Amino acid sequence: MVSCALNLGRRTLIPLAFLAATLPFFIGSGACAEPAEPIGAAAWRLGDRLSLAAFLFARGGQDDAVERLLSSIKPITDAMGITIAPFPPRAATSVDTYGEVIVYLVEGAGAETGRALAAKFGKDASLLYDAAIKSNLLLLLYEPGDDHGLGGVIRSRMSEAGLPEQLWIGVVEAIDAKASQSELKGAVLKMHEAVTSYLGRAGQ
Repeated sequence: MVSCALNLGRRTLIPLAFLAATLPFFIGSGACAEPAEPIGAAAWRLGDRLSLAAFLFARGGQDDAVERLLSSIKPITDAMGITIAPFPPRAATSVDTYGEVIVYLVEGAGAETGRALAAKFGKDASLLYDAAIKSNLLLLLYEPGDDHGLGGVIRSRMSEAGLPEQLWIGVVEAIDAKASQSELKGAVLKMHEAVTSYLGRAGQ
């Protein structure tokens, strides 16, 4: 289980290197996603970009990037008939805002979106949406030897959704090996590329 009582004081901001590496990947690859893509691919992309937008919102000073990410998922939400609730108001500090955003994603309105996906499109859509969110949350919270239980959640969601192990096992192995943050980031980005490609082919 992922705890929401997280010690964000150890790392209050997403490292700039993470943002520089991930933002071009997430925005640059199909920013205006076709709403006709397979349901699994759409759900994965939705969780992926919504969570990244949420973390950039919490960081502050990233309004243009947040808007670009949210605009990129609008064709998906329109086609699915899914409504994305606004992020919670910014708190007094960035640390507190991160906490509010994490609650939004894992327990609040963001989690409700996952339940709506399950009701409309089946459990697998919700599992993929949640796995994408949890993998981005892992990038924010991970420290060698402490993954806040997120590795087990990713393994569970991916397995239950029927994704081949080779697509995601590298992340779990990196966690188990107590990989550095940089190594873990590489494993997560590799997983995102592999899963996006696999799910995009699923409807062909």
